[in-house]
Amino acid sequence: MIQARPFEFMVKYTPQREWIERRGILFWLSLFGTQVGAGLFFVSSFFDNLWGLVIGWLICAVLGGGIHLIHLGHPLRFWRIFISSGWKTSWISRGLYFVSFFLILGAVHIGLLFGATPATPLLIVTDIFAFLVIVYGGFAMNYANGIALWNTALLPILYLVSAIWGGAGLTLATALATGAVGLGLAVEEWIRILLIGFIIILAVYLISVRYGSPAGGVSVREIVFGRWSPVLWVAVVVLGIALPVGVVLLSFLAGLEATPVALIYIAIFCGLLGDLATRYLILRCGYYHPIVPSHVYSY
Repeated sequence: MIQARPFEFMVKYTPQREWIERRGILFWLSLFGTQVGAGLFFVSSFFDNLWGLVIGWLICAVLGGGIHLIHLGHPLRFWRIFISSGWKTSWISRGLYFVSFFLILGAVHIGLLFGATPATPLLIVTDIFAFLVIVYGGFAMNYANGIALWNTALLPILYLVSAIWGGAGLTLATALATGAVGLGLAVEEWIRILLIGFIIILAVYLISVRYGSPAGGVSVREIVFGRWSPVLWVAVVVLGIALPVGVVLLSFLAGLEATPVALIYIAIFCGLLGDLATRYLILRCGYYHPIVPSHVYSY
């Protein structure tokens, strides 16, 4: 469905390429890194999980922020955003503010924890910025009115639930790695709720976009039945949803202690893989509506 001739975007549904092809791949990876890292920090803060805070901060800083800087056309000039007024109109600019403040405050809070002098007010403010880091990407894409798959209020919610679900899974992984079984039992309850929420919101999101506009219908058909449908059914549905659901049911029936640790790690990894694949599909299958409907166009 990718057009080869000039001006076909005027009469045919055209996929966006800027944020998923060539250097656009970096945007996909950076968005995943910042949101999941912030999600891990956010969830870990509720359970006083120091290593979860550290790992979440590092994921957000290195995998998220680092790749995002590389994605910029002139990475060494990113500081100029802080002396401009771009934050008033651009969600990308706001996102850089959110990420920067989160990383600065998060580093200070982690340093205080290692010094055995925690500061609850500072953690609350840091969590607020972690929350903003998680949702800003959805609002940045939602702002694109021409792409029906993105221009929906459900997109920021979907990203919020998926990032916190991924963060909860990584928190469970750190708990198991450090032998904190009590922490693992508490986090597991979050995972069950978030997994159900992710499944429901993803389904509602696709259905609402499908019937919201013709361009939305083209995008959803491409995801569900088209060229990229194997990514949905294999990476998202089977590995990212069905496998974690099976492990959650096993853990619920047999208990976390009786569930093989290797199986839990596999489920966490597959959940993250499914989230990453979902984000890829949303970026890859975003189609613009034609400017001139084809039935009134004549060569």
